[in-house]
Amino acid sequence: MKSRKQWLKEVASLCAEVGPEDGIDPRTVVHKQAICQKNRKTYQVCKQAEKTLNLVMAGESVEPLLRELIVSAVEPAPDSSHLLVIVEPTSTTVSLDENEVLEALQRAGGRLRSAIATAITRKRAPQLSFRFIASMGVPR
Repeated sequence: MKSRKQWLKEVASLCAEVGPEDGIDPRTVVHKQAICQKNRKTYQVCKQAEKTLNLVMAGESVEPLLRELIVSAVEPAPDSSHLLVIVEPTSTTVSLDENEVLEALQRAGGRLRSAIATAITRKRAPQLSFRFIASMGVPR
């Protein structure tokens, strides 16, 4: 077994400066770039889902109630396999019941999920959950 002094001399001869990461297996180090890449892909899927849902709900929707809604945000909940879709009315003059809106969204959930599946390139389409936010000027 080599002594610490011999090991330090050997390491110093192999590199210009000895850093805190020297001697650590690089396969076990989590790189910051890999974490950012993962988050970037998750938010890319969320943005694609938001765009697709807005298009489907505005035009192709069978439910007339869904035409009165706009997707304000899509967030990963807790990851990209499950998405939280936040919807709100398109106009402040429209008064919508939260329970009716959520029921209509649940009924159309399969079609909306199918539309997302065709828009994104993933092995599995993400599950959807919905949250309705009433506009400030509209009483509930």
